Amino acid sequence: MPALLQPLMDSSNSPTTHHHRLNSKGKGKVGPFATTVSPSRASAHTEIPDPVFLLGLPALLLHPPDHPNHIPSLRASLDALNKCLSMHSSLGGDGSGALSFEQEMQAYGMQAEIGLKVVSAGLGGYDGPEWARGIESEIEDAIGQGTRLCQQIASLRPFRSRFSILRAHLLLLQNQVKACRAMLKREINTLNAADSSSTVYTCYFTYINALLSSTPTQSPDYSGALSTLQKVQSIAHSRGDKQITTLALATRLQVLMRAELWELVGETCESVEEALGFMFEGEEGLRDTQQTDGATNQSASVIMPKESQESTSSSSATDPTPLFLCMKIHVLMLSILYHTRISNSKLASTRLSALHDLLDSDALENFSSGVLQVTLTAGPPFHLNVTHPRILYELAFLVSGVCKRDVVGRRPKRKIFVKEGLGVCEEVEKLVTMSLLGSIREVQKVEERLNKIRADGLCEMVSICVMRSEFDDAEASLSSLIAHTRSTNLFQTYAPQITLLSAYLFHALGQTSRALDCYRSAAYLDRAPEKGFVRLAARVGEVVLRIGQGEEENEEEVQEMTVQVIKECKAHGAQFDAVARILEAILAREIIEIKKSLKSALEQVTRSLDNYLRALILALMANMYLLTASDHAQLMLKTCQQLASGLGAPEHKANELLNGGSVVGNVPLGLWVGEKFLELYRRAGKESKARRQAELNAGIQCAMDRILQRTEGEATEDVSGETTVEDGLPSDGMEVDGGEEGRSDEDGEGDKMDESG
Repeated sequence: MPALLQPLMDSSNSPTTHHHRLNSKGKGKVGPFATTVSPSRASAHTEIPDPVFLLGLPALLLHPPDHPNHIPSLRASLDALNKCLSMHSSLGGDGSGALSFEQEMQAYGMQAEIGLKVVSAGLGGYDGPEWARGIESEIEDAIGQGTRLCQQIASLRPFRSRFSILRAHLLLLQNQVKACRAMLKREINTLNAADSSSTVYTCYFTYINALLSSTPTQSPDYSGALSTLQKVQSIAHSRGDKQITTLALATRLQVLMRAELWELVGETCESVEEALGFMFEGEEGLRDTQQTDGATNQSASVIMPKESQESTSSSSATDPTPLFLCMKIHVLMLSILYHTRISNSKLASTRLSALHDLLDSDALENFSSGVLQVTLTAGPPFHLNVTHPRILYELAFLVSGVCKRDVVGRRPKRKIFVKEGLGVCEEVEKLVTMSLLGSIREVQKVEERLNKIRADGLCEMVSICVMRSEFDDAEASLSSLIAHTRSTNLFQTYAPQITLLSAYLFHALGQTSRALDCYRSAAYLDRAPEKGFVRLAARVGEVVLRIGQGEEENEEEVQEMTVQVIKECKAHGAQFDAVARILEAILAREIIEIKKSLKSALEQVTRSLDNYLRALILALMANMYLLTASDHAQLMLKTCQQLASGLGAPEHKANELLNGGSVVGNVPLGLWVGEKFLELYRRAGKESKARRQAELNAGIQCAMDRILQRTEGEATEDVSGETTVEDGLPSDGMEVDGGEEGRSDEDGEGDKMDESG
């Protein structure tokens, strides 16, 4: 499974995510080590010592990371803190005007925090500005000095863990994931009951974030993250922090989906939905209700486990806190993708309706900067970073398009959602609001994710247009996709998908040689062992194309490849399993086995409302009954004909095919169905219907000829020029999961049906 989302919740007692407060009197806070200037010391009768004054300057100087003066403000803040500590040292520590131990600790902490922002901005290397060179060693010195103070002064010992967290963030920025994990594990082992809940949760979630981080030499430790989340859940339950308990459960769902542990996802999904107050009664709809013991016991048809009822109270489940609203949006998206993957369109649709209702209620406004403050039962609040609301807003359109698999009709919802999502991505007037204490790296991550969402949306639009035989739009969208990925340095990441989409387009246009080359190139480019979705889809396309061409000289090779592809398909979800059933039917020799495989595939695609594959399966089944049960075959052919006509129907009714206009519907499938109808009519002696059908077939054949003539045009030449990619990595691809699976088998439908007929 592609990575559907980034880690749901990252720990944010970090320097870049702490809440910033600045009131009209000039009192400010910057991070966990912020200082405040009391009114008594700031009065006109009392002179503020220079070190204390310099210590308070960063609260006034810092600008948001998306502001043009952000980097100058970082430099000015560092200069102020360096001058502050230098003056403090010259005064001997205990002299008049020197900093107190607490203020000195705050100065070192702020110096490390701001230094981390400089490193995250990429300014600390040898090619950076002179004032930022050597900043990493200064951060380490500041962390060491702060840790020493916390160990020597008893009143400052609770802050020792925060310096350890700063060191962990530095190690992550240096890609030293293994060292970061080891250091945080030692820190967690030193925690005790005297530590505040905020400190404990910060250490644990920072450790979880480190376990989920990866480098070219270090893979994510999913088992370690899951066991740590279980500990967090137990600690939060014992301390009465129900929001953190639910947060741990929601994060567990996300980790399970990233790790592709699908056998555990369903149960966890039900548990977290119950914890958030969602109740799904049968398949009629979704309602977000107040969860009381009586209401829960009376809900006989609720699709939720009973064992987790004790862990969630009615007040916590329906409390409209920003954290709960944020978790609801995340969990609904994950649940939609999970139920779409298992081809349960009804449950996915109910959750999609709930997601739309939640977004329409302006739930995203509760965490507009991507930073949340969680009130705990005891101690200071817990701060954390969440997925930026702008990302969630644009991602909602893509998730909606993936959930609606059907592309048949004049205005299919799948195309509408994807088209509207692309329109939202193009809006430049909506600026992304970032937290004041965010970093440039966070801004870059938000921009990168938004660019990937747009790229995935363009991939989805290309696939939709190919399935609907809207080839001009498909070529335009493919060109836009190539231009977008090149301009955002994402071309190598999306090269496998671009090549696969080009293969689908060439295949639909009848350019089988180019399609075969692109299928093989896409399979080669998608070399990541943990992904493999594009590779499998490309191999399916190659197998289908070669079967349709009837390669007699390579029959054994094609058959062996088909058997291997069938095994791989069965391990990639319900939609690929339906493709596997179709391929099994093609290889089967006995009529009973063929019918059994096709019936199983038809049930799966019907449950998922995938009418694209459904049309292909009906055509294959109808072909089996032409000689034995013509009436039954005719019914299936009529349904298949309706689906073929709907695959590309214009928004307004018009007989464009007869008027010489653009092609309507899936022409190869429509032509094949028309030929089978003509065969049935002639066999039954219905000459008038046969003549009428022959005229219709002649018109469809003309449309087919126009498609084949596109080979001589320049449009496909432009597309093919972009598919010769030598290197590339697969995209996260979560968003196109719903589209690629349905496409991968049908592209060779005309050839396969001709062969089987």
